[in-house]
Amino acid sequence: MIKVRMYPAKNGDCFLISLGEQNKKHILIDCGYKETYERFLKPDLIKINEAGEKLNLMIITHIDADHILGAIRFIEDNNKNQFISIDEVWHNSYRHLQENEKGDFKLSKQEEDILKGQISLGKSYIERDSQEGIDHTEISMKQGSTLGALLLKGNYRWNSSFMGKAVTLENKEKVEIENVAIRILSPNKSKLSKLEKKWIKELKGKKWNFKINENELFDDAYEFMLLMDEEVIIEHSEISRKGEERDKIKMEEAVKARTPIDTSEINGSSIGILLQFNEKKMLFLGDAHPDIICDGLKNSKEFDFDLVKVPHHGSKKNMTTELANLLKSKIFLVSTNGVKHQHPDIESIAKIISLNPLEQKRIYFNYETDLLRQIDRVQILQKYNCELIMGSGEVPVDVKL
Repeated sequence: MIKVRMYPAKNGDCFLISLGEQNKKHILIDCGYKETYERFLKPDLIKINEAGEKLNLMIITHIDADHILGAIRFIEDNNKNQFISIDEVWHNSYRHLQENEKGDFKLSKQEEDILKGQISLGKSYIERDSQEGIDHTEISMKQGSTLGALLLKGNYRWNSSFMGKAVTLENKEKVEIENVAIRILSPNKSKLSKLEKKWIKELKGKKWNFKINENELFDDAYEFMLLMDEEVIIEHSEISRKGEERDKIKMEEAVKARTPIDTSEINGSSIGILLQFNEKKMLFLGDAHPDIICDGLKNSKEFDFDLVKVPHHGSKKNMTTELANLLKSKIFLVSTNGVKHQHPDIESIAKIISLNPLEQKRIYFNYETDLLRQIDRVQILQKYNCELIMGSGEVPVDVKL
């Protein structure tokens, strides 16, 4: 038996995959916000431990507030008083972006002070900002409050399946955890390189000319830079159409709509996987770009799935017609409350609903968003044989395979 639990994570992601009947294996993908972890995830993790089980793998797909902040609080708690064992953590931090360019030299006192100032700025920025009712004071103001620093402090097996290097297609395409097979679809080194260049450009823009080394301050400053950048993206990016405008679009028109694909360096670094257990195949795509997912699926020659977690909360920029045609599944998961970017977009939902007709499809949402309130579910079921299942936003949504 397989159970996928989709937690209410506001505009973010948090999934717990439990595999088997006895001595279950558990894979955690992202942790949403602090509230997601404290209200929903932590009690479940405690139950797993009480059953004599553990987290076999924890994956943080990329550094975005809606994916990582709950993980920071989780690892912080587990470091203080371990309440669950974690076999391995997959998470790409700055130390994984430069595999061959680090030196054994030390930072000067001035350089250390500059990085510490950047870290302090990041902490202050997040502390004072509250976007759409999300409390960002959840990041501790103590030293070592980033996820990377906490993983080092707790001495976790960090990217050990990749010999401590980045989780990328080139470093290892497939990982076996006993009878669980995980194929990496995203990122590749090219996507990570773009994120690295973004960080270097940020440093040079401030007239800093650092020689990169193993100093943990680089990881901390980098992580806070990405978290701050996420807020800038929200403020200045092209926001999806408001609900009152979206209902004017017909399903047929939405399917044909063409949208520029996601080019965000942060989303491009997202870990996307194909997970297989007992002949069941599931896609968990994080916020990954559609081009790399398409390439990965074509290379794997896998096109029929039992469950698909839709990329980037159903953003139209991450669901191209090509990708939708490749995602043949009877079950789809969309995780978002629709607050920040008004996700999911009608274009993405329309493509999932109308392309690749099967006997029946079900799309699970953990919240009922403005868009979903405007869709005629009865008509969708009758015309496309697709059932839309809404969560309350107050309890997790469970899907069993």
